[in-house]
Amino acid sequence: MIPSDNFKPAPMTSNEERRLEALKRLGVIGTDQGDIFDIYSELALEVSGFFAATCSLIDVDTQHGISLCSLNGELEKMTEGKPVKVERAQSPCAYTILTPEPLLVPDCREHKIFKDAGTVKAGMVVAYAGFPIINKDNYVFGTICLFDPKIKKLEKQEIKLIEKLTKRLAHQLDTQAEQKAVTAEKISLAIGIFEERVDECSLKDFKYFINLCAGRDIELGKCHNLNSNELCSVNKNGSMELTEKGQELQIKMGLQTKTLNKRKVEGEAANLLVDSMLSELEAL
Repeated sequence: MIPSDNFKPAPMTSNEERRLEALKRLGVIGTDQGDIFDIYSELALEVSGFFAATCSLIDVDTQHGISLCSLNGELEKMTEGKPVKVERAQSPCAYTILTPEPLLVPDCREHKIFKDAGTVKAGMVVAYAGFPIINKDNYVFGTICLFDPKIKKLEKQEIKLIEKLTKRLAHQLDTQAEQKAVTAEKISLAIGIFEERVDECSLKDFKYFINLCAGRDIELGKCHNLNSNELCSVNKNGSMELTEKGQELQIKMGLQTKTLNKRKVEGEAANLLVDSMLSELEAL
């Protein structure tokens, strides 16, 4: 974003404090989840025919790009695939989050505020279309926005399709937040059960135990306390595995092997499961 001294920053939203709290609970900003959200900017670009489309989340002073898609991948090459950050005070999208309706500006050069934006004055942006990402609690997290170096106007059907796309993105963000909360609660309960069952347990003991639950190989030396509590033993192949007592504790803690489409989660999927659990554990 090219800064402009003449651009008038958008005011804060009416529920800014609560909006920021909800945005923080998402846990998306600062993470590399572009692959998850690229489909939304790609579809918005396909529907609209604009030069570029982005998905962004806006916090207290920064607009964080979580996805970017442009014609022939030109912008992706310029940004080297890295998330784009823009000062909120310089962002037209900061105006989009003030209303539940799309903000459509076919020619920003004639808009009383947008005409002073740095990218508009530089000739990089002429047409702008912003769609607010509104969650189930009516907090506007950010936008799906489209821009083009030429005058462009969306048709009614195109607007409807992008509005549906934006609602789907908002639903995905809500779902991720809910799953994160549920996972954190489950891990917290699992820790409590583990502490009651295992003498002199530590966080490392818990870590090694859930690794065993996921089928990872753990060195005998690291499992000394688990072995003392009769939760694991060495099998005939010389690897550590859960004992019957360990399996009973695994079930009690709700950490039994998940089944997806009648297949066990193993290999890389098991690794991802453990990594996810540890990530939630660190956040407790």
